[in-house]
Amino acid sequence: MYQSALYRHGERAEKFLSNDKKSQAVICECEMVTCGEVEYAIKDLDVHNLVDLRRRTRIGMGPCQGELCSYRAAGLFSEYGKKTGNQASHLLEEFLEERWKGIKPVFWGDALREGEFTYWIYEGLFGVSDLPEQATTSATDEETA
Repeated sequence: MYQSALYRHGERAEKFLSNDKKSQAVICECEMVTCGEVEYAIKDLDVHNLVDLRRRTRIGMGPCQGELCSYRAAGLFSEYGKKTGNQASHLLEEFLEERWKGIKPVFWGDALREGEFTYWIYEGLFGVSDLPEQATTSATDEETA
């Protein structure tokens, strides 16, 4: 587990590798990304969304394409105080949309079944399409109010 973190971060991995059970909890089984590595990326590496996190830690780049780890990672944004729960849910939605862009064109056979499984996880269990709209206010909206 630590080898993959050392490969990704080199000597900086010492900042988040610890014997703390929570830090050692695996968030992404495919790429062996731990909670400590995600916390380090969110707090110290200027990570603002799941796509940034994917680039820094490889979350969502394994065989499952984020199917099993992206919701955990989104929750950690909220836990570490970088996003509200609703904002973290929208991060998840945006991340999944981005992953689907690359996966959709190659759906066939087993990949199609895997795609259906992912769809039912996020639609059936998490209700991703039922998330409330994210409030966005621009500077011009505030000036006219």
